[in-house]
Amino acid sequence: MRLVQTLIVVLISVMMRLDSRMFGRLNFERPLLTCTICGLLLGNLQVGLQVGATMELATLGMMSIGASGIDMNMGSLVGCAICIMTGADIETALTVAVPMTLLCTLLDTIASVIRINFTHMCDNAVEAGDFAKAKRVDIVYGPVLYVLFTIIPVFLSVYFGADVVQSIASAVPAWITSGISLGANIIAFFGFAMLLSTMVNKNTVVYFFAGFLLAAYSGLGLTAIALIGIVLAVILYTVKYVGVNNRPVAETNASSLDDLEDLDN
Repeated sequence: MRLVQTLIVVLISVMMRLDSRMFGRLNFERPLLTCTICGLLLGNLQVGLQVGATMELATLGMMSIGASGIDMNMGSLVGCAICIMTGADIETALTVAVPMTLLCTLLDTIASVIRINFTHMCDNAVEAGDFAKAKRVDIVYGPVLYVLFTIIPVFLSVYFGADVVQSIASAVPAWITSGISLGANIIAFFGFAMLLSTMVNKNTVVYFFAGFLLAAYSGLGLTAIALIGIVLAVILYTVKYVGVNNRPVAETNASSLDDLEDLDN
């Protein structure tokens, strides 16, 4: 029975991992949805909903931007499954999700290095005219890599328990963890740079620095800064578009009055 439940969780994790990569974006990567599905298939929908809602709140502040951020969604799924299978309380899900997230981050960084080599393989195949190989690398090798680096930690953690994940995470040498953390930070900076290269230009850079200075020196929280940004966006939109649309109307009315005056004369 435990093996069957573990395989169900593994299939959900694969669906979660391939969601935005092959299935479009069906929001299977969100804890609220995947934990609910996990609870439904494992026979305890109530716990699945409770854990999903709790973990969704925990991950709202960890949204990935570009190549930055950490992925706590897989840890949420594993924590939900362990809670249902062992009867533990909901707080256990968060306790399990933290080491699971660390392990997934380490594995994802290693997988990212491998995927870079896949990119070079595609380039070389296209230059050689071997388009079948390039398509195979893109359609087969990439998803298989995602699946392998997903099912291994999920199966081990769900089938053998959260202690295995904690043991594996603790056994990783500090120099490896530091190196991978450095690499993840570099990837994060590169992700932000890619976003800024498409979003920031000479007309919008002033807003970028204004938001940065407001966040750095105002002491306000992200919610307050977001609300201020929304208000400023509405004001700027009103000034730029609504005001422009009103001026031609006024001018048209004035010209109409002038025409009537000419008729009177």
